[in-house]
Amino acid sequence: MAEKPIRLLIVDDIQSTRDNLRKLLSFEDDIEVVGTAGDGKEGVEEAQRLHPDIVLTDVNMPLMDGIQLTEQLTQDLPASPVIIMSVQGERDYLRRAMQAGAREFLIKPFSHDELVSAIRRVYAMELKKGTFLARTAEPPPAVTSGRSGLGEVFVVFSAKGGVGKSIIAANLAVALARETDAKVALVDLDLQFGDIGVMLNLNHSRSITDVVDAQDHLDAEVLDDILAVGPAGVRVLLAPVKPELADLVTPDHVRMVFAEVRKLCDFVVVDASSHLGEAILQVMEIASKILVVTGLTIPSVKNARLTLGVLESLNIDPERVLLVVNRVDGYSDFNKEATEQYLRVPVTVQIPHDPKAVSDAWNQGKPFVETQPEAEISRAIRELVFRLVPQEQAALAGGDKKRRRGIFGR
Repeated sequence: MAEKPIRLLIVDDIQSTRDNLRKLLSFEDDIEVVGTAGDGKEGVEEAQRLHPDIVLTDVNMPLMDGIQLTEQLTQDLPASPVIIMSVQGERDYLRRAMQAGAREFLIKPFSHDELVSAIRRVYAMELKKGTFLARTAEPPPAVTSGRSGLGEVFVVFSAKGGVGKSIIAANLAVALARETDAKVALVDLDLQFGDIGVMLNLNHSRSITDVVDAQDHLDAEVLDDILAVGPAGVRVLLAPVKPELADLVTPDHVRMVFAEVRKLCDFVVVDASSHLGEAILQVMEIASKILVVTGLTIPSVKNARLTLGVLESLNIDPERVLLVVNRVDGYSDFNKEATEQYLRVPVTVQIPHDPKAVSDAWNQGKPFVETQPEAEISRAIRELVFRLVPQEQAALAGGDKKRRRGIFGR
């Protein structure tokens, strides 16, 4: 039992349910219901006012549902973890709840013992992780320097390998750091066959599998020790050294990684695998922008169309999706106009075909935006940075430091 009562906020749109839950929990000496709310919007307001240890919320509510409430509290009040209740037991509900950041998912009707056990279990887990210390502890400089809130996530995705997704992700991360002076992380989520370590010539002694070992005490400080240091100071979380180790990394581990890396960095670039599994989908849900990479060949454009269709079916805002065309030359099967007409999406940036720059980058383990900054391919990557991070936002992220000469200094 907790030394102090576990302070609980109940959010449900049915008054009788709120009353019954309060009555049930009144018999527990270690649990105190400090407030109730009748919808998600009111729940957020009450959570911000009361700072409860745990928020217990229903899924289906007016104005703001339980999933939306959880997403907002995960960002705004990470020290108030959420338990979701629902009459729906389908896998999709569970997936969406966990992607939003919920710690537990209770299927109605549940027993008194199941409810109390879930509350105590979540509290004990968060206590062990030091979650509640965040309310009083002074945040470390690396977390708050020059900005507030959580870092933005940019996912680089292609439906199939071979279109240059990884080299775009690596060069984008380095260009972001160079052009904005911001803190940038690069996460390799191609867990079986990730190439970021080779591409940046990094020591593979630590990788995302170390997160699995540290999951019971993972925080920003522990993660900071796992991250490698790449060009321009980019912090890099490498994929497992062996493909068979990928199975050790679960969607929960990925969620924990992004909860902490977004505290450390202003921007997080993700080199996503081509498989739209649960881990990739939950990262896409929190991403500010999803970069769909395609080439100007019939198979590549076809796969891009399929990808855009999947994102649309997931109700991802089209404004968050950017189309990046790689390896543009005069011999392509498609041109820009034909691609836009077929995909019904504007091309954000075209990256020219420069096999020598790309080959040198791979063989030397150095990004071309550093070794050949004035090449057309490097200029295109910097243009992509500009599209992702407007100048005013870059200045804020970099803490108003003096801009390096680049697209923001011209």
